[in-house]
Amino acid sequence: MFDRYYDELTVGDRRSFRGVTVTEAHVVGFAGLTGDHYPLHVDAQFAAASRFGERIAHGFLVLSLAAGLFPMDPGVVVAFYGMDDVRFLAPTLFGDTLHPEMEVLALREHGSGGVVSTRLTMVKQDGTAVAVATLHILCARRTPPAQVPPSGEVPQPGQVPPGQVPG
Repeated sequence: MFDRYYDELTVGDRRSFRGVTVTEAHVVGFAGLTGDHYPLHVDAQFAAASRFGERIAHGFLVLSLAAGLFPMDPGVVVAFYGMDDVRFLAPTLFGDTLHPEMEVLALREHGSGGVVSTRLTMVKQDGTAVAVATLHILCARRTPPAQVPPSGEVPQPGQVPPGQVPG
């Protein structure tokens, strides 16, 4: 999604991306990196007695995996602007293969580019959505916006805009 510039996207654009199979190594590594050692993720005996019957991946791991699965061209993506409406809908088990699906929900002009709001859905191999979020990404434009002088007058071809010295 973010291999296309702000001015190349339209509301309603949808894309699906490659997937990754979640392993115990992902979960243990994420627990070590974040310090989130909640027993549902790292303690097999505790998790066996839970409603899930086995260990599950951290929800934030699932969202973090998404960031590595959709393209983010450094010439396009200026900054991650925020995230809203995060929901974890179903457990992700070890061995589940997840892929992100995205849809452009809104485009908002911002500076020399714009904020692209997308609905991210992480989907597992059987089609079950396991997590959703609205991402807001500040993106560059391919073509700079037209410059209108403060006076509001649009210069004609060959005419020097008000306040500028002929070059």
